[in-house]
Amino acid sequence: MTIDDRWFAMQAITIMDVPSSVVYFYPRLMPLHDIDVDSNEIPSPIRCSSEKLRDDGVYLLENGIYLFLWIGLNVGMEWVQNVFGVHSAAQIDIDRTELLEIDNPLSMRIRDLIEDIRIQRHRSMRLFFRPVSCFEIVQFEMNVFQLTLVRQRDKLELVFKHFLVEDRGLDGSVSYVDFLCHMHKEIRSLLS
Repeated sequence: MTIDDRWFAMQAITIMDVPSSVVYFYPRLMPLHDIDVDSNEIPSPIRCSSEKLRDDGVYLLENGIYLFLWIGLNVGMEWVQNVFGVHSAAQIDIDRTELLEIDNPLSMRIRDLIEDIRIQRHRSMRLFFRPVSCFEIVQFEMNVFQLTLVRQRDKLELVFKHFLVEDRGLDGSVSYVDFLCHMHKEIRSLLS
């Protein structure tokens, strides 16, 4: 994380309302591989842990600032074809910052879901900063809603896993559950 990212996070936290801060500290992880195309509901989030990720799954992770779409390498060919227009997860262009507009119910449902999540937030979701051109930097500064595609076992998966708060950090830091247990012990010791 760069100094600019840290500064941005500190500033964002100071002006967040309670619902936004809850999602920031405990991101929503939603499975999309079995999404109901006839429903308009946001899928129920699952625990934010790598143990919940399946090789044949697709998951949307959002924390109010970043929005990631994680794609397992064994996702069904039909799902990948309907949403990305290619035949396998390995062929997905992960440099894209938005989904293709493909005319089928699954593609429309996924795009509508991402738009619904964006509307719920006071600010647009940020792209994990990977400047490719001046145009992309301008979009970043304007805080344009963008999506980061993460394919299983790619470089960006480490960044994605940083947001899985129920796992131990890559730097050996404690998980969210361990942190809560520690806080509970500290409060109990103060009260007794």
